[in-house]
Amino acid sequence: MNNPSTKPVKDCKGCALNLKTHCAIFHHPVLKWKGRNCEGYNNEMYIRHYENTLKLEGARARKEDRVSKAKVSRTIGHADGVKRRAGRMA
Repeated sequence: MNNPSTKPVKDCKGCALNLKTHCAIFHHPVLKWKGRNCEGYNNEMYIRHYENTLKLEGARARKEDRVSKAKVSRTIGHADGVKRRAGRMA
């Protein structure tokens, strides 16, 4: 007997509960798509439950915040007009 995969299927693409390596709510997302309709796909109740109880806290959450802020800061030019260099200075 095979165990179903814990990875999200391609139908999970675009769902707020899709964490790329696993689903935020369901242990086996492939079983939820057997009827061609997942009950958790962008369901506001499940998303709210995830954000209130299961969302990352602590160092990992702070790291995600830093990464998202760094992505935005790379697109903004410097005040003196000097273009930001990426990588090491040679």
